[in-house]
Amino acid sequence: MAFTSMIIRSGSSWLLPHPFGFGLPEPKVGPTPMNVVTTAASLRLGHLLRRGFNSYFQKLGSLDRGPRLRDSLQSASWACFCLFGEGENGEDLVGNQGMANKSKMSNPSPFNERRWTNVLLALNVVIYIAQVATQGRLMFWGAKINDLVEEGQLWRLVTSAFLHANIGHLLVNCYSLNAVGPSVEKISGPGRYLAVYFASAIASSTMSYLFSKDAAVGASGAIFGLVGSMAVFVMRHRGQAGGGKRELQHIVNVIALNMVMGLLSEGIDNWGHLGGLLGGAAASWLLGPAWGYESPSPDGRRIFSDRAPIFYLINWNKRS
Repeated sequence: MAFTSMIIRSGSSWLLPHPFGFGLPEPKVGPTPMNVVTTAASLRLGHLLRRGFNSYFQKLGSLDRGPRLRDSLQSASWACFCLFGEGENGEDLVGNQGMANKSKMSNPSPFNERRWTNVLLALNVVIYIAQVATQGRLMFWGAKINDLVEEGQLWRLVTSAFLHANIGHLLVNCYSLNAVGPSVEKISGPGRYLAVYFASAIASSTMSYLFSKDAAVGASGAIFGLVGSMAVFVMRHRGQAGGGKRELQHIVNVIALNMVMGLLSEGIDNWGHLGGLLGGAAASWLLGPAWGYESPSPDGRRIFSDRAPIFYLINWNKRS
């Protein structure tokens, strides 16, 4: 999949007016041959990544030997995957309560499993319509523009992730979010999913602010963060599903291709992509999930606990 944060360069041919009489340049519209080739290849990788992770999650839930995550994944859907929705120590007690709620999860709604991905997709589309309706004023108000960030307009580190330079930019990022988002939302739960998304967006804009003087917009930094979150999840749970080597290779391929595309194409914010990737991986490492086998329950079911570092920090603060 191809996801891009667009840099708004002073040499571009399109200017967006804003209320104060200045101009905000917009990237040139229209794909180059390199854009077409790399986007087509990225879409193919996106398909492979989604298919590979569907297989990976099936293995996590259907292991015949060793620690089983099926019950923890089921119960997490209604309680434990919500941020800080676990027990006091991040524990998932898979016992009678989990059995009682099993019937609730037998026919989960597809919308419920990707509710916040749908909300983010709709939000990006609605905001783009507002950009068009305001003739670029909304773009100027929310884009990452270093001089204005330095003046204290820190909201731009968040709002720039919901703005897009043109319809093609919007469609590519929406496709990428639709390909990656539901899987991350399913394994993380809504609270952690949104926390990772916004942390990635802020990390993306911050790194772009620190290392690139150009104005920039786009959701791709946040999407890169979701890919980083996937990588952290697979590495943490590689023992439960045969190593996850193929899935990690898919992730590396997607990241490498998008980075190469950014280097070969004008107007792509590679610093933003890198910041989002690192921010998403760091947030996922801190917040989890990090499932670990604890002990068998009296009825023979296995008990897992979420060992994400955030729970150790919370307990340490309580003790101190």
